[in-house]
Amino acid sequence: MSIPKALWLSLILTLTGCGEMKENAATAVDSDPGNQFFPKVKGIVQILPTADQPTRVIIDHEEMEGYMFAMIMPFYVQNLSELNGLEPGSEVTFDFHVKNYESWIDNVQLTGKKGKIKTTPADWEEDSDTLSPGDVMPDYDFADENGKPVKLSDYRGMPVAMTFVFARCPVPEYCPKMMRNFNEVREKLETDPEAPEKFQLLTISFDTVNDTPEVLKNWGAAYGHTEEQPWSLLSTPEDAKIREIAGDVGLKFGTIEGSYIHNLRTVILNPDGTVRKIFTDETWNVDSLIEEMKAAEKQE
Repeated sequence: MSIPKALWLSLILTLTGCGEMKENAATAVDSDPGNQFFPKVKGIVQILPTADQPTRVIIDHEEMEGYMFAMIMPFYVQNLSELNGLEPGSEVTFDFHVKNYESWIDNVQLTGKKGKIKTTPADWEEDSDTLSPGDVMPDYDFADENGKPVKLSDYRGMPVAMTFVFARCPVPEYCPKMMRNFNEVREKLETDPEAPEKFQLLTISFDTVNDTPEVLKNWGAAYGHTEEQPWSLLSTPEDAKIREIAGDVGLKFGTIEGSYIHNLRTVILNPDGTVRKIFTDETWNVDSLIEEMKAAEKQE
């Protein structure tokens, strides 16, 4: 069953919805997760590989103790034959591997049982009121990693890239990758003679309960974030504000019957505050974003 935007917004983090997350989740604080292994994780298949994501399966999985709470999570599969015989609703067990900046599942086994389908590809289609290139991004205010109030309009006159994460997301290809990528973008732009004279990177948390300025500051340090960089880590305790900006860019996140789920969005803004580009998943690369930032500076 497709989840309309109104329902998605009602699923977005609230004090009630975050209670289980806060209690069970480990905090991801290291940019390099090293080698980790979680055997025989149980889950329910939600979405099989698609043309856009041919090596990824989305599974509603149980908690991995000390690593990740119960989530509806995309997992990479190195051998697609592992998925033979699966369909949405299939209950499976699998082994989850993390090695440095990559993760994958294998040893996927059907249990013979069926489970609930909580999400389908239709749930992830763009809403009609998601902003398009050329639309003005509304102004929003946040707190930066030092608790200082900032507004998006503070960065008018320069290209801006912003991405959306939460600090307790441990899987290296998702929120941690957004942090690593932004640090690399910053490093390259700061040494590129053709880079914009001024630019700003904004990492915005959608975890309104747990991601305080202090949490983001400590988390960001593991990814190379320091004071006085053109890279800010933004947060807010106001759910309504995150709902609004999420709707603007197609960001979806929340708890569905005990399992947390989210997508990713990375947005490039022109110096006049209009949307230039929205990357809709984790597959964008650093050089592509840098080219968009350079092109944004030349906008007439």
